[in-house]
Amino acid sequence: MTKHDDNIELSYQMQLENYEKKDEETARLMETWFEEDTVDYWRHFRMVEPLKPLIDRYKNTKWVTIGDGRFGLDSIRLKKIQPALDVLPTDISPSLLQEAKEKKIISDYKAENAEHLSFADNSFDFSFCKEAFHHFPRPYIALYEMLRVSRLGVIFIEPNERKDKKIPDRIFNVVKRAMKRIIGKPVLHPETWNFEVSGNYIYTLSKNEMEKVGLGLQLPAVAFHFYNDYYEQGVEYQKATPGNELFEKVKKMIANEDLKCRLGLQTYQGIIAILFKVAPDAELRRGLMETGFQIVNLPENPYQKKRKEETAKHIS
Repeated sequence: MTKHDDNIELSYQMQLENYEKKDEETARLMETWFEEDTVDYWRHFRMVEPLKPLIDRYKNTKWVTIGDGRFGLDSIRLKKIQPALDVLPTDISPSLLQEAKEKKIISDYKAENAEHLSFADNSFDFSFCKEAFHHFPRPYIALYEMLRVSRLGVIFIEPNERKDKKIPDRIFNVVKRAMKRIIGKPVLHPETWNFEVSGNYIYTLSKNEMEKVGLGLQLPAVAFHFYNDYYEQGVEYQKATPGNELFEKVKKMIANEDLKCRLGLQTYQGIIAILFKVAPDAELRRGLMETGFQIVNLPENPYQKKRKEETAKHIS
């Protein structure tokens, strides 16, 4: 085993150890995750809700959730939108999933490493990964695994890459780095601080990267929805009712971030990305665009297209 392999194994081990810590305060916090009237539930459900046109369009399909170790809550939210879905929650750590099954919160689960899914090709219609991809030590291996086991597509809800700084920020950073060099201070890589307690680098998704994945794998289309969020300690215990001080603050902070994005002053914090393996029909496209999605049709590889035409001509 190489040093690189050792680092990957260590990262997984640190994630498991960090994930399974359950002190009294954490246990109390976990109890709030099942309350559907809290500000925190409102925050998370609004990230999934834009997918309703797709979920309703494929209501009798089979889904798998990846990195869904918090009692399978992602699978529960999907079924909240469409009870007809058949959803299997999975995670590398089975402890909370097992607890959820024993309490009959979920009917089944599987312990799965996202890099080595045990399922056969096209076992599911969709793979769904919410706020877990950025924790994976080698996320793009997991991405290809999700595409492999999915017949129709893969859905991500993740932090959006925010590197496209505006011109004033770029100028400030250039001057800042130059001044550090002049006075002899080290100029650190801009990603130096993007490591989390469990030991891995925090990845983000970008529209450009997802389009390139689609182009490389000859997918027909990708779709994107961007959103902002705001977290403050205590949202887990406060009710999402009009007039609640914290709820009103969260909504106001999100509205402020949305306005800055619309004015071009900053980029959105989060991204919902759909990688389609089968092109969405006109009805689904309309529904997704009504909830704020951008649909991007990807060009067909001209050389593969030519080969297909030649093969078809030869057969005929």
